[in-house]
Order: sequence, then structure tokens, then C-alpha cells
Amino acid sequence: MQALLDNAAPASYLIPMQDDHPSLDITGSEGSLLKGKQVALCVTGSVAAVRAPDIARGLMRLGAEVYAVMTKAATRLIHPDLLHWATGHAVVTELTGDIEHVKLAGNVSGHADLILVAPATANTIGKIAAGIDDTPVTSTVTSGLGQGIPLLIVPAMHESMYNHPLVRENIEKLRKIGVSFVMPEMAEGKAKLAGTEEIIRAAAALAGGTRKLSGKKILISLGRTVEHIDPVRIITNPSSGKMGAALIDAALLAGAEVTAVSGKISVTLPAGARVRTVETAEHMYTAVKEELSAGAYDCFIAAAAVGDWKPRRAADKKISTHTEKELTLELEPTRKIIDAVKDWAPGTFLVAFRAVHNLTPEELLRDGAERLRQARADLIVVNDAGQPGRGFETDTNEVTVIGPDKRSVTLPQASKRSIASAILDIIHEKIAPEK
Repeated sequence: MQALLDNAAPASYLIPMQDDHPSLDITGSEGSLLKGKQVALCVTGSVAAVRAPDIARGLMRLGAEVYAVMTKAATRLIHPDLLHWATGHAVVTELTGDIEHVKLAGNVSGHADLILVAPATANTIGKIAAGIDDTPVTSTVTSGLGQGIPLLIVPAMHESMYNHPLVRENIEKLRKIGVSFVMPEMAEGKAKLAGTEEIIRAAAALAGGTRKLSGKKILISLGRTVEHIDPVRIITNPSSGKMGAALIDAALLAGAEVTAVSGKISVTLPAGARVRTVETAEHMYTAVKEELSAGAYDCFIAAAAVGDWKPRRAADKKISTHTEKELTLELEPTRKIIDAVKDWAPGTFLVAFRAVHNLTPEELLRDGAERLRQARADLIVVNDAGQPGRGFETDTNEVTVIGPDKRSVTLPQASKRSIASAILDIIHEKIAPEK
């Protein structure tokens, strides 16, 4: 642990690459979007350098190989050991007779598919714009630009630095020659590094990742609905929205245009989707109907946990336990959204979701197939919320995907991001099959 906190980095940190490094075990764990792609992750001396390992790991989970390049200033913020651990590859901290910048981004076979500078300081942006090469990062970038390798820069600095006219001028100068940027988030007087998911999506697009659903419009419902007993009390369920958020992210990564109809959730939704927020089952019913009736969607993924019951009458004032000794609720069923989808949009590919509880595998298949038939769905995704690590509020899931021919595939327990990626792969095969 002490090595990760040392301020001093060795003059050169190049060691023989280990193809079997244990950290490579996550490669492709959340999809194959970047399989076969190589990314040079260039890290400069912003405190946002602490985010670099997360960015590297996110790219690796989509199949990329990531090679880190660091400025001397960056090594004073995070030790090269940390990025060596994160990527499974040796870290470039200086240029030697091995001409590392050319091996990574020059006119050689096997060069990087993308150079990602994240975080990028005002100093490094200025040097790139001026063609100055005095760090491993700027030399790698110069070599890459000369070779025509896509360059993505993600600035991070204090707001006052970001607002300097020449910093803005340098950004525009680089944009004019084809350099891409993910712009910072302004908060607390700082131009903070953009969100990790936003960076990874932009990187995936520039690296030439397989954007299988490019040009497709997908509607996704997610989260839980609530029904009021009185103004301060509700009936609801434990859905967190994690599965829906993972589906949104997977669809965006695959290049789809995404609209989300979101009930109550306990997660932050990925940037890039258009979002409509709703509260009750009836609100969600109306929003989905409006979208499908007017939106020409290729696919609707009904991942929301819509409440099945609502009070027949809700009180208009808080029901007090001081005046009422007991409370009897009369419930009525809510309208089933998935049963109406094919009436609203017959040509939209419908993916229904269904949570069951403690069924045998045979019972689960029969239940899912019957619900798919009733809804006239094209696919149904069933999970047994009564089993550990599946369903509500967990970070993992295990699902069975059933088609109208009763063929099924079980996606074994994994992260919800991984499950979402696999579901989108199945959807892709149905709505945009490879020629």
C-alpha cells in the first residue's frame, strides 16, 4: 500500500509486459464493444488523475486493452504502480531508446486505435495545441496526430484556468483539426472531469467500437411506481432502477438513441438519454403510450417495476393514527402497460421484464412463456427475485430470456451491467442482425 502513496516515481517504469497479468481477467466482462481495440490512456497532472484507474477498468470491461502514459506531474499524484495494476500493462513514464511514443502511436503495426488524454490540464492542452513535445504524453499525442489516430481530450482544472481566453482558444484550435473533447462539468468553482460513463462512451465511439444499434431508437422504462394512500403515505416496491440504468448505458454504448421513462429510482442515470420522470403506474402508462404512439421506436424495453395495485380511493388529507384506530384499504389493479404496447405500436420490438419469486426452473419457464404470450411480446426477461443476488436493489442479477418459440437462454449471475450488455446483444440479433 505504501508504494501507492509514494510521491516519487522511478525515472522509467517500463518492465516486461505480462500477458497473463491477473488484472486482465476483467477484459470483456461487460461486453465486446471494444474487443481487439487498444487505447493509450494519457494521464496528466490534475488531481482528477485519481479517476484514471476507473476509466481504464471501464474500457477494459468492454474488451479494450489499455496502455497508460503518465507525465512526471501525474506520477506525483498517483503512483505508476496503480495504473500498472489497473491496466495489467507496463506504464510509460519517460521515453527511452525503446521509442515508446512511436510503438504506441506511430507508423507501426499494432498502434493504438485511440489516444485518450484524461485528465488533461490547461498546460498539456496548450502544449498539444502548440506542437510542443516535452513529456511522454505530448510526444505520444504528436505521434498519434501525425499518424491520424483519433484523439480524445477530457479537460480538468480550476474554473479560472478553464476560462482563460487562450485555454479556450487552444481547445477551439484543436477542434478545428479534428480533435474531440468531452467537456468538463462546472461545479464548486472547478471545471471537473466529466463522468466516467460519458468518457467511456465517447472513447468507444472514437475507437471504432462496434456500435451495433446505431440509428435505432429505443424506449426503456425503469424504476418503481408509487400509489398514494394519502398525501404522505404510498404503496410501492423495492426496485432501485439499477437494471434499467444498466440497460440505458448499454444501449447508448451500442449507438442507440435512447429515451427513458423513469419512475422512482435510487441511482443516477447515464448522461446521453432523454428522460421523462413519472410517479404512478397511470403516469407511466400515459407516458409510454405517448412515446410509442408518436416516436417510431424500434424497441421498447419494459424494465420498470410497475405496481400491480393501487388504492381505489386515496385520502386527500393525512390519515392520523390519533383519530383512526385501524385502516382498511380497498385496492384495484393498475393498467398493464405491456399488454397495450402492440396496440399502440405493432411494429415495435417489445422486451418485457418479469420478476417471479421462488419458482423452480420449470415453473419459471412456464410462467415467463405464458406472460410473453399474453403481452404479445417478442422477448421476455425473467428473474427470480426470491434468490440471493438477483432482482431488487442488488448490483447483480441472473435472468432467463425467453422468445415466442419458447426457446430460452439463461444469463448466469453477473453484474447488472454485464447482464444488460448481454440482453442488448440478444436484442441486436433480433432487430439489427449482421448482414
